[in-house]
Amino acid sequence: MHLPYLLGIYASEGWFMRQMEGNKRFVTKDPKKAHLFYLPFSSRMLEETLYVPDSHNNRNLRKYLNGYVDLIAAKHPFWNRTGGADHFLVACHDWAPTETRQNMAKCIRALCNSDVKEGFVIGKDVSLPETYVRNAQKPTRDIGGRPVSKRKTLAFFAGGMHGYVRPILLQHWENKDPDMKIFVHEEQQVLHLCKRV
Repeated sequence: MHLPYLLGIYASEGWFMRQMEGNKRFVTKDPKKAHLFYLPFSSRMLEETLYVPDSHNNRNLRKYLNGYVDLIAAKHPFWNRTGGADHFLVACHDWAPTETRQNMAKCIRALCNSDVKEGFVIGKDVSLPETYVRNAQKPTRDIGGRPVSKRKTLAFFAGGMHGYVRPILLQHWENKDPDMKIFVHEEQQVLHLCKRV
């Protein structure tokens, strides 16, 4: 689970892992000098490797992570002194909040899915943006779009109306802000914030 994806929508966790482990400025081999301990695993690789297609059950993924934490606790005393509160992980798969909620509850979690109803903890967890990486040799290629001065759209969101924040945003902006265009398509809400030109 230590070989992450460097392409696609879940690539943020892979690039974080690669950058962290390749940068000696942020990494120490002496655990007594460490401020935090990184748990390097790929939630996407976990899903790709262990999930049984169409089972609608991720119990075996959570079981694997329980074993991972047990191994860390048995081999490294630093987990045990805080119960993992001085450890952090980066995970971009949609299931990551649920998979890590139980056995990694005290860890700082940088998650691409920051839905409170899925287990994201405001004030402890960190929201990590998903970035669609198309080229592993040049990961920033084709990211960002046109220059800011040439953009008509300030922000865009398309997705289901689940979670805590989305209904609040809809209540605040729907039919109230001329720059906010909201399109309804079946069960999906599309929020489209246009800046004035």
